Amino acid sequence: MKDQPQIVVPDMCQLHQRLLLDQIGIGPDGPWRSHIIAAQITLFQAATAHPDTYGRIGRDVRRIGELGCLACFRPDAFGETVEAFQQGGMAAVKVLGERYVAGGRS
Repeated sequence: MKDQPQIVVPDMCQLHQRLLLDQIGIGPDGPWRSHIIAAQITLFQAATAHPDTYGRIGRDVRRIGELGCLACFRPDAFGETVEAFQQGGMAAVKVLGERYVAGGRS
């Protein structure tokens, strides 16, 4: 396992974290951390499924952190993620991420 490349998903910026939580109605006493993590995973799936990403980082997914906040990089996917949370919660966000991966393009 030590030969496996390490991929670090970049954190969402504070603005997008706040927008996400405000728009889905999660307060400071709610499960905000799990929602941010789920959004970051979905945004990672959206970014890595999109060919424009590889124009920026080459074919090396380990460079994904160079893109910074993936919600800033893919605002369309961020909007779809918020909408998925609003319509169906965590399960809908999981389905959205799987759709990005299965489609090979978002």
